[in-house]
Amino acid sequence: MDAREIGVEGRGLTMRILLAGDTHGNTGHVRRLLDAAAELDVDLIFQLGDFGFWEHEASGVRYLDAVNRSARSRGVDVYFLDGNHDKTSLLMESYGDRRDEHGFAIVRPRVRYAPRGHRWSWRGTNFLAFGGALSLDREQRLAEERRRHEKAQRKEGFRRGAGRPPGDVPDFAGTLWFPEEQATDADVDAILADPAPVDILLTHDKPLRTAPEFNRKDDPRCLPNQQRVQRLVDAYRPTLAAHGHLHFRYTEELAHPDGSSTRVEGLAADPMASYDVPDYRVPDSWHVLDLTDPTPAAGPDPDTVGAGSTS
Repeated sequence: MDAREIGVEGRGLTMRILLAGDTHGNTGHVRRLLDAAAELDVDLIFQLGDFGFWEHEASGVRYLDAVNRSARSRGVDVYFLDGNHDKTSLLMESYGDRRDEHGFAIVRPRVRYAPRGHRWSWRGTNFLAFGGALSLDREQRLAEERRRHEKAQRKEGFRRGAGRPPGDVPDFAGTLWFPEEQATDADVDAILADPAPVDILLTHDKPLRTAPEFNRKDDPRCLPNQQRVQRLVDAYRPTLAAHGHLHFRYTEELAHPDGSSTRVEGLAADPMASYDVPDYRVPDSWHVLDLTDPTPAAGPDPDTVGAGSTS
């Protein structure tokens, strides 16, 4: 039975969501997540960025097709938001106009994308998605793009030297590093212009104020985007904020001045990207979220929502 025949909001009294950390185009790991979802009677998977949207590459097309087939076979749809290693510009160009009833972009029949700033409600719970982050390996990725271009130029030189007709030489720009990887302060301003409450905030990057024991993203260059996430947490005071990006599992409570708090769940990643993560376990890459009668968020802070950028 297709998920839309039973309704995306679950088959029973509780809607169960498997939140998942970075997958990086790792088909085997996504299948493991889908197996866990089936074992845990989960209604859908929501992946928190660095999903592996690289449809400009043949391998990226195969990955999306494989995820779709695996999701269909297990009866569990896969939703995702964008990370810094997803080619979001191509994603929106290709699928931004193809939306389902909840406003998600339909990438494959069983694979959906939540654009930055997208809001929706499941079981009376209000969600907000906010993808993007900074890539600390930007220069390495740009260097590899140049290396591939130079290799293609040499190959074309050999072809012409052999008397073959001229061919095109790809420049590989935008294949490994994506200029749109981070959100902007203007993106946050646009989101905060809407005072509607947010119960659950799903992001790729961490809020600035969290202090996990292992933090691979504490470089000063990472902080502006983390501050953008923090602005959303401070303004909307959601009951839960979940993210990926650090590849490390932790839980932390962020207190707000009104006495409410936001529980932050940072999720681990796929095993191939976790060789240096202390005490890594595959189950640390997911967190089960049950939606029944949700406790409303404290509500947006009127002094913050709509106040504009403070950066």
